[in-house]
Amino acid sequence: MEFPFDVDALLPERITVLDQHLRPPARRPGTTTPARVDLQQQIMTIVDELGKASAKAQHLPAPITSASRMQSNRHVMYILKDTSARPAGKGAIVGFLKVGYKKLFVLDDREAHNEVEPLCILDFYIHESLQRHGHGRELFQHMLQKERVEPHQLAIDRPSQKLLKFLNKHYNLETTVPQVNNFVIFEGFFAHQHRPPATSLRATRHSRAAALDPMPAAPARKLPPKRAEGDIKPYSSSDREFLKVAVEPPWPLNRAPRRATPPAHPPPRSSSLGNSPERGPLRPFVPEQELLRSLRLCPPHPTARLLLATDPGGSPAQRRRTR
Repeated sequence: MEFPFDVDALLPERITVLDQHLRPPARRPGTTTPARVDLQQQIMTIVDELGKASAKAQHLPAPITSASRMQSNRHVMYILKDTSARPAGKGAIVGFLKVGYKKLFVLDDREAHNEVEPLCILDFYIHESLQRHGHGRELFQHMLQKERVEPHQLAIDRPSQKLLKFLNKHYNLETTVPQVNNFVIFEGFFAHQHRPPATSLRATRHSRAAALDPMPAAPARKLPPKRAEGDIKPYSSSDREFLKVAVEPPWPLNRAPRRATPPAHPPPRSSSLGNSPERGPLRPFVPEQELLRSLRLCPPHPTARLLLATDPGGSPAQRRRTR
């Protein structure tokens, strides 16, 4: 893949490693150095064009590799340059390989969920005119040595059939572990733990995060000493006096006597159906026999005496019964 600027001077090594900063690599001594902004713009152009070519080869609706995506993610891009072909003395690009660490939930052979952070193959492209020439194996092997990982420890994001055949041919990766996401892992993925490489992408990421955060870690807070427990007192009956609840007499015996003078501002009476009107104290109940005895002993009224005296037909017996 050719570009209108000098690729051979921009990328002095055969395989160039770019991170999220997209900084131009160190140039060879004796070469002219243009403005650094122009060099970074040229690198961004290479990344964008390689992403478009990879999306077209995989029949993707949009590129998954671009300069803006590289700057917003902590991914690493390995770019392979063709040193033999020099059209118009400017060099050419053979292909690229993009990798990055991701936190994934994957299933093992027993279908148990595991949270891991493996190195993932995110995009891989070799120009159509330069395939089957060993360039893909050279680029892939350089990445494995740089990141210090084994092929079966990788997780591949949506691999194409060409990539699966490539891994089967050169690294004998054939049996896959079924997953519920778009990543593919091979048998032996859980056989070894992922070693954090010293000079790889993960070590560089953690060192930069520590450099950007100069604040020291907060010291561990000391807990107060545990207070000694005293003697346990027996739970006697005298301690339970406060639990006794006085039994309230039933209504209307629990009503207070009515005051002689009504209050100046009586409380408002609610008109809701759930509230009953306030009742006053009732008179004490009088038995029937006592009521009859009091009526017999009660003297007759003067008006009744007058009516009995003026009644000519009344006999003394009737008057006695009336009395």
